[in-house]
Amino acid sequence: MPTELFVYYRAAAHQAAAITAAVGGMHAALRSEMPLLHARLLRRPLENDAGEHTWMETYALDPISHPAGIDASCAALIELRAASWAELRNGPRHHEVFEACA
Repeated sequence: MPTELFVYYRAAAHQAAAITAAVGGMHAALRSEMPLLHARLLRRPLENDAGEHTWMETYALDPISHPAGIDASCAALIELRAASWAELRNGPRHHEVFEACA
């Protein structure tokens, strides 16, 4: 079954526009390298007590042309691109891998 990658992290709420722009640019660059990549950016609607938003990036590849889904090399490329805007985040990026079942 193909795997999908979910990455979550926190950032100060006042960084929302900068995070959105940085991830949007990163997703555009990744799609130019991997045209069948499906990438999304989500944000929890409310801030936590520290004034942070929790953000989630999701990544999947077309299962017909990439039956394994997101592999280690693809995940490494995503992290390489994300390093360029690390100063916008509070703390590390957390990774979760799930298998697509339906």
